Amino acid sequence: MLRGGGLRFTQLLDALGEAITIRTPTNEIVFANQAALALFGVESLEKFRELTDRSQLGSYEISDEHGNPVTIEDLPSARVTQRGPVAPLLVRGVNRDTGLSRWWQLKSSPMEDVDGELIGVFTVIEDLTAIKTAEVRTRVLAESGRTLVSSLDYEQTLQNVTEVVVPALADWCAIDLIDENLVRERLVIAPPGDEHEAFAESLSWFRSDRVDHDLELGRVLRTGESVFSEKVTNEELARWSTSAEALRRLQEFDICSLLIVPMRVPSRTIGVMVFVSNASRGRLDSDDVETAEQLGRRAAVAVDNARLHARLADVAETLERSLLPDELPDVSGWDAASLYIPVSSELRIDVGGDFFELFMADGGAFVIIGDVEGKGVSAATLTALMRYGASFAARSKPQPAAILAQLDEGLRHHVREATCTALCARLEPDRLLFSSAGHPPALLVSPTGGVREVPEPGPLLGAFEDASWEQQEVPIAPGELVLLYTDGVTDTLGRGRLGRGRLRALLAEHGSLGPQGLLKQLELSLRENGRSGRWDDLAALALARHR
Repeated sequence: MLRGGGLRFTQLLDALGEAITIRTPTNEIVFANQAALALFGVESLEKFRELTDRSQLGSYEISDEHGNPVTIEDLPSARVTQRGPVAPLLVRGVNRDTGLSRWWQLKSSPMEDVDGELIGVFTVIEDLTAIKTAEVRTRVLAESGRTLVSSLDYEQTLQNVTEVVVPALADWCAIDLIDENLVRERLVIAPPGDEHEAFAESLSWFRSDRVDHDLELGRVLRTGESVFSEKVTNEELARWSTSAEALRRLQEFDICSLLIVPMRVPSRTIGVMVFVSNASRGRLDSDDVETAEQLGRRAAVAVDNARLHARLADVAETLERSLLPDELPDVSGWDAASLYIPVSSELRIDVGGDFFELFMADGGAFVIIGDVEGKGVSAATLTALMRYGASFAARSKPQPAAILAQLDEGLRHHVREATCTALCARLEPDRLLFSSAGHPPALLVSPTGGVREVPEPGPLLGAFEDASWEQQEVPIAPGELVLLYTDGVTDTLGRGRLGRGRLRALLAEHGSLGPQGLLKQLELSLRENGRSGRWDDLAALALARHR
């Protein structure tokens, strides 16, 4: 077929960079250009023909892009003899001798004579190694990047990252975090399973909970630089093994390359990521090292941010608890109950500005409820100023309006400009003395279910230098209930705001249950309506005169 007049044609094919072969319909090789001979590691067509059918791909272990083995019968050159259209096949080849891997796309076409009879199969092997490896590394970084920002649970996040790495970048991966005292915490091994746990325990630097500076893991921590063994030797395996049995186990894994990269944050190395490839995958190379190091840096930032958030959330929770009264005092002639629900969010680091206090001063009982502008630590300091400032002011001027005036002065002279709504009342045996600073009015529920609002609001605290506040005396009948609340109660997000109208209806229906029963029903309604939304923090205080 290629003899005689085909000489110029074969010279043309030899000049091409792509590997090209021509086979007969019976799968006999009749031509391979110089690129093909070099690819399969032989010097002549005769040597190429000496290869058996099962090893036609020379010294390479061949698999598809999903890692499944590829045989001669799977190749397009074998399937094209069936005289149907044959799609190109993307394969990965790992050289058994060097451990280096390549990606090829195989395209085969039938060669027919003038009568349409099949006389041969023409195959082009296109080298896509650079494109495919870049694609794999880009995908690993992209998918791991999305994973690392998907949750603040860093243990689960790192587990998900290893599932991206294995098998795209390596056959085995482990992540360990190390604290300032060089105590190691094993977080992740992938793939999971006893076999892979045993493999880790066979490595000397993973055997102890403490890191040895003289071993590979310690060197990475000490220098902040990766340790990379591109072609692992038996001597290295023996040095890393903890015993003869461990050496046998490592040899069975058929390690080809091993890479340890640091997980660094600006101040120090907080852990390591270990990548292992076996002979069937082939060697890791310098580009893999760069990809793994990027992954290590990103993982370290994710862990550090998650830990920082956990610390902030703990501080916020501790601060928030410290700003709420532990237990309401007993007030003669009155029943009282309170409700406080902090803002609902996964990022739970904000301290809310809602507050309330029921306290005794000058022989009388006082209640104050309010909402400080903003959130966080600054709001917490102002909340403390309002709560404890009200108690202090009541000692000298035990009137609600005078208490609000004192709080206004303290707020206006605070280092941070801010405003606050507040509702203050003095509890008498048969009445309440109210004064409001821009706060939602209290709701009074009569034993018959009627609901009314008191008092009229006055100016905000901290907003005006010449502000003043009025007082309103409100008689309270036996069994009548009073609800003081912040706007988080009526503005809860979700399938529908509770709103002031629905709040009044809830009080009319459940006011007879008393303070505890009413607030329980209120909380149920708030959680139902706020199920799909992010709540503002909210506070409510219910009072009822004894019957």
